[in-house]
Amino acid sequence: MPPPLRPPFRLPAYFAKPWLRWPVALALLGLSAAVFPRWWCGRDGGRWFDGDAALVRPLAREVAATITRGVSTADFTNDSPLFKNEWQFGTYQMGALGLLQVCREHPELRAELLPAAEQAIDRMLSEEVRAFDASEWHEDALSSLDGDKGHAAYLGYLNIVLGMHRQLVPESRFAALNDRISAALARRFRASPAGIIETYPLEAYPMDNAGGLASLILHQLTPGVDHADIIRATLARYRTDWRDPASGLLYQNVSPRNGQSSADTARASGTALAAVFLGCAEHEVSGELFAALRKNCAGSLLGFGFMREYPRGAAMRRGDVDSGPVLLGTSLSGTGFALASCRAFGDRAGFVGLYRTAYLIGSPSGNGDRAGFVCGGPLGNAIMLAMLTAPASRP
Repeated sequence: MPPPLRPPFRLPAYFAKPWLRWPVALALLGLSAAVFPRWWCGRDGGRWFDGDAALVRPLAREVAATITRGVSTADFTNDSPLFKNEWQFGTYQMGALGLLQVCREHPELRAELLPAAEQAIDRMLSEEVRAFDASEWHEDALSSLDGDKGHAAYLGYLNIVLGMHRQLVPESRFAALNDRISAALARRFRASPAGIIETYPLEAYPMDNAGGLASLILHQLTPGVDHADIIRATLARYRTDWRDPASGLLYQNVSPRNGQSSADTARASGTALAAVFLGCAEHEVSGELFAALRKNCAGSLLGFGFMREYPRGAAMRRGDVDSGPVLLGTSLSGTGFALASCRAFGDRAGFVGLYRTAYLIGSPSGNGDRAGFVCGGPLGNAIMLAMLTAPASRP
């Protein structure tokens, strides 16, 4: 005899009550909204943290292709000619930084990517790209290395990638220039009454000086070189003079005459970028800056991490070219730059949370061979490669 047919599945009787249907449906919708975006946007966060070559390679190829093709000021939409030229320079600088980091962590990709990193350095050295700095100083940074004017951002950002290239390629064709720029930066640090080098006339930024200082720490590894006095003195300023004692964040800019903070307050974007550059060469001060960021600026909403531009309790202000758009106090730049320190100091949960936000805002897209962030453009892709592949100092 065949077994009796099972009755069809029926929901419990209380679900048939009209007054209960909508609350249950809304609860399920809310649960899905809280769980699915978090999962979807964070799927690859852990793999990026671990340096999975299957993810690194497509973004690195996209950045390398952009460098090979070249970028111009027409690729950027800012109304300021100075900022458009800075972003052109920044695309090559961050591109070189990211590609060199990839070559170090993934030696199997070196033959493919190192030529593009070197091409980015060549572009940074071109008269066209360095013209923005020359126009502000009324002199060329490389032709005036024996002089005393600052050029902190151009020389510091350039020299850190020259130093990293030299560590990767001991016979670097940029070695002689690395020696000359390092000597100029060390001399200018020593000569400054406030221990800080100007980016532009009467403008001095600790985040820009971090690139120059990190390059001197790397250059210190060269036999016969001794920058120990200026490295020690300048690192001390990052611990005291240039940091807000309440939050531990760096002041965004200081007076080049006395090193005191100007009208701008301590902020996440400058602190996070300084931690990125210093983290390429040392781990004590950069770790302190990252700890201050986590304590005073880090936040999360439904698993999406972010960094506030100003420390908790400070009045919110509008964004600028350093922070990017500030939405409800959240710093676009600070959030992106903090990815590097999360990886450097082993903060996996923090990294994945920030990656979810970067994924949501950047909208990654690719075909498997090359991939990038739709909303990032050339500069955004270069920055993301550099941040996602920052060298890890964890055991």
